[in-house]
Amino acid sequence: MNASKLFTAVAALVLTGSAFAADAPAASTAVSAAASSLSVPAVTINQSRSRSDVSAEAVEFVKNYKTAFAVQLEQYKN
Repeated sequence: MNASKLFTAVAALVLTGSAFAADAPAASTAVSAAASSLSVPAVTINQSRSRSDVSAEAVEFVKNYKTAFAVQLEQYKN
């Protein structure tokens, strides 16, 4: 099952569960309206950055990177 089918199934279950809590006629129109408006956002790739900019950003990230374990040790130290 891919992610979009899983997301649609979970959204339908949530909307169906809320339909039982409300009045039946109002809930059925809300479920149908919400189901028709479900959409997955589009991903746009912006290629305005140069390769050297991306490389410099990656180098800075690696210099300042801390593992989750190191962050936890700092928190326990304080």
